[in-house]
Amino acid sequence: MGTMRKLRRKACTARHRVQPLVPEQFTSVRKMSEVLLDFAEPLLDTLDDDDDFKAAISFAALCWNCSLLPPKEQGQQLSAMVDGLGKSDALMRLEVEDKICMLLERKRTSFASDNRMVVSFEVVQDQGRPRLLVVSAFVKDSQPANP
Repeated sequence: MGTMRKLRRKACTARHRVQPLVPEQFTSVRKMSEVLLDFAEPLLDTLDDDDDFKAAISFAALCWNCSLLPPKEQGQQLSAMVDGLGKSDALMRLEVEDKICMLLERKRTSFASDNRMVVSFEVVQDQGRPRLLVVSAFVKDSQPANP
């Protein structure tokens, strides 16, 4: 019997079966796609189409990631968001500021212990319904959100 064959047989015995490593911190963590959908839920109530859904998730992900920044950087990023999204008129600017503050408060009160950053996301069609796929990463030293 060849050496490789012996090693394979030996590795397949119950005594030597290999189990995947699952770090303790990951066993009770919800999928980031579920968390992001819960977080963005107030924005998703009145949507008409898939483009609006993608825009709302994108906005929620930006606010989520901003909440993880140090306070000074957070203020700069949020100002840039308001300037970019609400530059056309004052009413739009106030609405954007209001939604950002609402989402930051929501992050602070309901999702404070989750310190993952949204790296990327994609909305795909699965059996005729949109499905959210999210890639996230843990942030070592995140700051609490400030409005």
